[in-house]
Amino acid sequence: MELRHLRYFVAVAEELHFRRAATRLHISQPPLSQQIRALEGELGVPLLERNRRRVELTPAGASFLASAREILAAVDRAAGTARRVAGGELGSLSIGFVGSAMLSPTLPAILRDFRARYPDVELDLRELPTTEQLDALIAGRIDIGVIRGPLTIPANAGIFDFIAIQRERLVVALPDTHPLATKPRLRAADLRGETFVILRRRESPGLFASLASVMSDVGGIPDDALEVTEMQTIVGLVASGYGVSLVPASVGERERKGVTFRPLADPSPMLELQVAWRAGELSAVRDAFLRVAAAEQSASTPT
Repeated sequence: MELRHLRYFVAVAEELHFRRAATRLHISQPPLSQQIRALEGELGVPLLERNRRRVELTPAGASFLASAREILAAVDRAAGTARRVAGGELGSLSIGFVGSAMLSPTLPAILRDFRARYPDVELDLRELPTTEQLDALIAGRIDIGVIRGPLTIPANAGIFDFIAIQRERLVVALPDTHPLATKPRLRAADLRGETFVILRRRESPGLFASLASVMSDVGGIPDDALEVTEMQTIVGLVASGYGVSLVPASVGERERKGVTFRPLADPSPMLELQVAWRAGELSAVRDAFLRVAAAEQSASTPT
């Protein structure tokens, strides 16, 4: 028994007229009549009573019609579900992200747009440092990582693919009461001898590499820099007067009492917010997220 036999029978049973059913099915009447007779022969029972004046369902035909409708509806649902899965509209997606990414406009916008376009995809969001995200990607615990880069990962070459969704410069975060806060721009040399607060260098290699590059000509980041796990902790400690820091420009776009943010006069490396995923792995839901992320790349890049 084929699905087309069920569709033919349902059409005839609903129209109770072979010519109208054939027109509905876009086939000629003789083949339709032959297929219905073949179906009845396969089942071993008459489904229709027909004569020159009318067509009626037999009791067996009425029962079979209900079941045939259920089967066809289930097939249509299954086909629709398959198409939605293939289009990334159904499923789940686990996303890791560095906390500072939520302070920029880009990642929140991507998540908002993705949820609007794919409301039936279940999102599992996890705030993780960059190195933990890369480990989780390798282990398959997350599907997408949103990290600070650029990164150099020779040991994992070919394991990850990346796209940059935002590029920005570093700015200096100072206590409002700091003497340097009166300057419109600062140089790396101005920060020599300052107490630094930074994200843990082992957990945030991309950000630390950018900080070290800025400070390389003036002795680098001090070895006794206080290392913390959250960007908001850095901002809070700077506000308390504990020290200074270099943070992504997007962090400085949010007003924070007690903190002054100043651009660097010296050329500084471009800090990237990147989406990372396992290379060579098929995932329609992940690809749907990447399409939304790519659409957000139009945000201007500082120069």
